[in-house]
Amino acid sequence: MSLELFYNELKPQKTLRILVYPNITYSKDLEKDSYIQVIHSMIIELNKIRDDLFFYLVTPKHMPMFSVFSNVHQFVMYFPSYPQNMRMHFDVKDWNLIRHRRWDFDLIFSHLPEHTLNIKNVLYNTSSHNPPVVGYCHWFDIKDVVVSTMHALNYNLMGLLEMKRCYMNTQAQKILVLEEAEKILSKANCAKLDEILTVQHPGIKKEDIIDDYTQFKIEYKKIIVFNHRPATYKDFDNFMATMDKLWEQRQDFKVWIPLLESPNRPYVYVTKYEKQKYYEELRRCCVGYSPKQLYGGWSVASTDGIMNGVPYIMYDALYYKELNPTADFFKTNDEAIRLLNLHLDDHYHRDDQSMAGIKYIRKNLIYSNEIQQMLNYFDKIVSEEKSITGRSNRYKEMIETVKKEKKISKYQLTEWINNDRPYGVALNPYRRALLNHSNIYDGNGLEPHYIWKD
Repeated sequence: MSLELFYNELKPQKTLRILVYPNITYSKDLEKDSYIQVIHSMIIELNKIRDDLFFYLVTPKHMPMFSVFSNVHQFVMYFPSYPQNMRMHFDVKDWNLIRHRRWDFDLIFSHLPEHTLNIKNVLYNTSSHNPPVVGYCHWFDIKDVVVSTMHALNYNLMGLLEMKRCYMNTQAQKILVLEEAEKILSKANCAKLDEILTVQHPGIKKEDIIDDYTQFKIEYKKIIVFNHRPATYKDFDNFMATMDKLWEQRQDFKVWIPLLESPNRPYVYVTKYEKQKYYEELRRCCVGYSPKQLYGGWSVASTDGIMNGVPYIMYDALYYKELNPTADFFKTNDEAIRLLNLHLDDHYHRDDQSMAGIKYIRKNLIYSNEIQQMLNYFDKIVSEEKSITGRSNRYKEMIETVKKEKKISKYQLTEWINNDRPYGVALNPYRRALLNHSNIYDGNGLEPHYIWKD
């Protein structure tokens, strides 16, 4: 094979290899699980920015939606379906394939902080991997939103302290977590946690935002949408009480609750749609309702509506003002009813709020901006990791081997390790030193290959 064909086959590059660890809470339909949607969107946006990334995804089963990416490999690993059990379940045997010496991981991107200590322990003690860990936390077991006294917050906090950084959805959420942490952790660890927790709003893909031409052509109906989960922590019972009171005043509206199992009022419908039809139905709605939350997280339901031209009245709280400060806000049920009547009756006000919401998210919540900042941080922490110095005889041997062979797999290059349990031997510093060499590259394939290029 000519060198040209060889290089075309493996594409020499300084590949950043990322092991992604999941947080699965909706296993009965994985493609609709919030984590799956988040990581799928992240990979799309990251691939737009860079072509030198490779992702190893841990998944409960093989998912065809990720097979379209040439730079994604899936490790299938069992996870219990019940969230509390999932957060506590960790089987070292499931990691036998992952911890194999044939792989390289420059970074672990974990969406389950409760497992951080376990992950670091199994990799450090039973493999040659010792990469830094960055996290994304979708949920915290705050006392107001968990009914059981047995929860995972302690595990979560201990895991967070082992991360370099952990992203979360809102500043309001961060405040809640730090308040709870003060009851459990020392002042020093609370200060450390404050530095680790980093707010990153789950942004919106630019192409998903309705264009102005379509927006002005939409003929909406007198439909109020509650597209959140109909749960206690979403103040659902109070929302229904508010709708009952509004229905006493007027009977010219419908309420769409797509996540409700069956209609619970004559004015309610629960029709469910796939993504595109769901967006089309949202555009038929006059106004959306964003309820008080016991847990101050991000509201994807609200951004779904806003990017489709639906104005939302929102409970007056920081977590919504981070999302859309241009909205109409309410504190009481009476204020909510007044605002709903205003949107139902005054189409000028309704349309003005619609345009203001779209304008705000276009300017402030485009996903690619947040992703670029995240990627910059990934590069930063990987570059700061320990690297073998040029004085190392083993490193010199590895350079000469790559130069002689022109292409060699990571596994072949490290055959001097006789087994898969090289206690005390971390290969990440060798990888960093090799990729810092001006003539040595990684390939873009599933298995790391070190390539010499003059």
